[in-house]
Amino acid sequence: MARALYCHANMKLAYHLAAAALAAVTLVALDARAEAPPLFGLSVDAYAAPTFDRSITDQQTGRPRQGSRGMVGLATLLNWDELALGGVIDGMPAIFGDGRLSMGALAGWQPRLGSHRYQLLGELGQERFSDVGGDLLSTPSTPETWLGYVGARVGLSESFGGDGPFELGAWLFFRKDLGDATVTNSSGNFLGGEDTITPYRLGGYSAGVGLRLGVRFDQKRASNEPTADG
Repeated sequence: MARALYCHANMKLAYHLAAAALAAVTLVALDARAEAPPLFGLSVDAYAAPTFDRSITDQQTGRPRQGSRGMVGLATLLNWDELALGGVIDGMPAIFGDGRLSMGALAGWQPRLGSHRYQLLGELGQERFSDVGGDLLSTPSTPETWLGYVGARVGLSESFGGDGPFELGAWLFFRKDLGDATVTNSSGNFLGGEDTITPYRLGGYSAGVGLRLGVRFDQKRASNEPTADG
């Protein structure tokens, strides 16, 4: 019980910090001076995200297996003018069970105002559920299950360090699994008797706030080159 309360407090604090960071970048961006976007750019972001999770349900109780969890990830984006295309991989390993891994493609709009960058991205990918419900004394029926998903991300980032390539930002993201699956977990009994079988339904949604730290390299536009807006 104490551990659950501790984890809940940590997740709540992480949500507040992430939301504050996103709000701070938004306020600074309001004063940004518009300028022509670079012709071509490449960015790589590492991020950590507290996540609200409703993608695994205990079918006996009707409750989510994990109401909240953390994850870390890496995203790479290429952009031409304000169009962006790239990929993302994230998740959180688990020693005995409930591991998660997601791999997806990103595409969308990435306008720039001064040193600030907005992002509106769609996401399409696959999500792997590993050893659902597992622990030291249980045996999952299926080691891993893959489900497709769709999602969206809204982000802001701020360049810092003068003209250096470093960026700090945040993402709000949402994912919805496509389809569902059912797996079971078998727990042994030290006193003998039958094993306890727990069924889980996979498939639902998750959402969270990711804090990002990355590098970006841009090819500057010549002064006489037109932008995508003409």
